[in-house]
Amino acid sequence: MIVLEPIGFVHNACTTSQTPEVIKQEVSEIEILPEYAEGLQDIEQAEYIDLVFTFHHEKRTELTTRIRTGETKGIFASRSPRRPNHIGITTVKLVQREGNKLYVKGADALDGSPVIDIKYCDTSVFDQQSIHQTIQADSPRIDIVRNILANNTKELLLKAAQLHGHICPGLALGVLGATRVMQCLYNNQEDPGDYTLTAEMQNCPVDGVLFVTGCTPGTRRYLQGPPENMCFYLKNKAGKGWKVSFKPNNREYMSEHLPANLSPIEKGFATLQLSPDELFTIEELD
Repeated sequence: MIVLEPIGFVHNACTTSQTPEVIKQEVSEIEILPEYAEGLQDIEQAEYIDLVFTFHHEKRTELTTRIRTGETKGIFASRSPRRPNHIGITTVKLVQREGNKLYVKGADALDGSPVIDIKYCDTSVFDQQSIHQTIQADSPRIDIVRNILANNTKELLLKAAQLHGHICPGLALGVLGATRVMQCLYNNQEDPGDYTLTAEMQNCPVDGVLFVTGCTPGTRRYLQGPPENMCFYLKNKAGKGWKVSFKPNNREYMSEHLPANLSPIEKGFATLQLSPDELFTIEELD
């Protein structure tokens, strides 16, 4: 029988299960037990370390699981916490050390998680870019999903512009609205492949919505509705989903809050900082 004893514990503000992107934004304190503190000698020389911990709140175990992009995979082909031994491994950035306490960024462990081991991060054997490209080939939208869950709308806008051809406030509006809806979808652990986009508009926001949702004519999950309604629907076959309506007065709001001397590109990025509640409404469809 294998018995693992904690060498320390994770301390942060995340006490309940959340998406990893949210947890990783926290600076976590890794408190190493006094009897293991000597093992931290020279750890400051490492910019990144591998943190091995246990998902102490997770009691469920499954051998197949649905990952966030909607696919079903074996548990060992995923990063789900519902593993037979409930062990997690993540690479974190070491911010600083204070005695037997390490402060790190990027940990997706909840407060109180027992730490099983800490290792120096060795990336010398493999080409990291090739590794990520392999992951992208298997799940092409994985970076888009991560940016959605991290609410990294700036990166989403930059990528959507590769489809649209330029950055503008209209494209930013589409990115904002679609990001909010997709966050709802992922938080409900729904399969994106079950949803179809109906766009009732024919202007710049459409491309932002297409990019973020992944619903395109080629996937047969895109329908064009009356273009004058300035809204879009994301619905499954049962009719459940969301309706996003762009407010008729959002142009006036944007004119008031975006300096006139900004270029279209600058206005596009500035739009991401405006209040979504002033730009559009989201209605849940039952």
